[in-house]
Amino acid sequence: MKSDARHASASLIRTLVREHASAMLVIDAASQTILDASPRLARSLGHTRRALIRMRCADFFAAPDVQRLLAWLNAPQGQRRLAFNARCHRADGSLVTLHGSLVRVAGLPARALWLLAPPAGQAGGRQTPEELHTVFAHLPGMAYQVLQSADGTVTLPYVSAQAAQLLGIQARTLRARPERFVDLILDADKPDYLARLAEAGGVPMSFNWEGRIRVKAWKDVKWVNLRVRRRDTADGTLWDGIMLNVTQSREAEAEIRRQRAQLAALAAHVESAKEQERLHLAREVHDDLGGNLTAIKIGLAGLQRRLPADDAELRKRAAYLIDILDQTFEATRRIAASLRPPVLDFGIVSALEWQIERFSRTTGISCTFKPPSGTVSLDANAAITVFRIVQEAMTNVAKHARASRVTVALDIEDADLVASVTDNGRGLPAERPGTGHSGFGVLGMSERAAGLGGTLSVAPAPRRGTRVCLRVPLDAVQTKA
Repeated sequence: MKSDARHASASLIRTLVREHASAMLVIDAASQTILDASPRLARSLGHTRRALIRMRCADFFAAPDVQRLLAWLNAPQGQRRLAFNARCHRADGSLVTLHGSLVRVAGLPARALWLLAPPAGQAGGRQTPEELHTVFAHLPGMAYQVLQSADGTVTLPYVSAQAAQLLGIQARTLRARPERFVDLILDADKPDYLARLAEAGGVPMSFNWEGRIRVKAWKDVKWVNLRVRRRDTADGTLWDGIMLNVTQSREAEAEIRRQRAQLAALAAHVESAKEQERLHLAREVHDDLGGNLTAIKIGLAGLQRRLPADDAELRKRAAYLIDILDQTFEATRRIAASLRPPVLDFGIVSALEWQIERFSRTTGISCTFKPPSGTVSLDANAAITVFRIVQEAMTNVAKHARASRVTVALDIEDADLVASVTDNGRGLPAERPGTGHSGFGVLGMSERAAGLGGTLSVAPAPRRGTRVCLRVPLDAVQTKA
């Protein structure tokens, strides 16, 4: 039995060293070597974890600290706990002072833990425990072991005292009745747990899982996360597990999702308001300003006919004013079209054809349009959104891509509307894959796509350049009959 207890303690220490927030070192007093080390400690010193394991204490600690360590380890009735701030060798040979505490491992008197103080603000072990079960008590959850014997019997050889705080069940009660945990799981999450339990051959808590539990006595709902490591032993298959309370992080994630949804709704509202204002301004420019300019031109034409035939200078000035007026007419039409292309009233395909022809004429870049094989009828809001995304993508090509050819495609794929803009330019910057060159432009397109319930991807083109692809569920954007 003592051998089994020591075996369980050793395996739980291994799990603790890998999972606890504090950096740790396991030291063997007899051989004065390092038996195990947390990955975080190894990284902080530039070592690999493999290099630290089996390293002699004399090679890891500075000489004066080694003497203090050995004196404490070899003291027959020594303290169970000792504050131990020591200088340690980095991989590059330099020394760094680390602050921590030494703890004798209960059940394994020849071993000790060196627990380092965590960075400020990080959870995990400000006070050093005196016993192994107290070390586990500093986890935001409980440690446990599940053993499946060769005859199929399942037991919980170890459950830390944190079971009472996390589950409202005493450790001895959970060991006797592991099924008590299932009773705590919310009905909404229980099917997923039971499905995972069936996959695990009916061995409870022997798999990674995350879900919600309800402690009725406290009227409290918590998110718990099960993390296990499986290994084979002489007694059967053993799982070293840690059940963590992740309620705070899940609530924070839910709050982030809620705020993102609010921001997305706000962005959609802002875009809708902008489009409405653009439509209003386009009509004002076309109707009011255009009407006034027409009246001015008619008046000028009438005055020009009444000018003296022999006054060449006056006729020249009148012709100049009429020419300026014609240029203003053109500018008015261009501004109104930029605010909201009238061709959108004829459908998204016609609008994209107009945009491509205008883009090619303005930039000199060769453009090809691949229309859909069938008819695509979008509602007004979806049509203007798709148009603006394609327009912004083509603007980015003109600004950043240094391309000589652009292909715009619109098609239906698997009940999705897919619009893409592909160029043969210089491609995405190496330091910012997936974001494109114009960060705010891509962000704006992504928000517009999300407003339609779709997604936007920016990726390297198959051969050369960049491909911007919008994918939206067709049933969300089609004109309803």
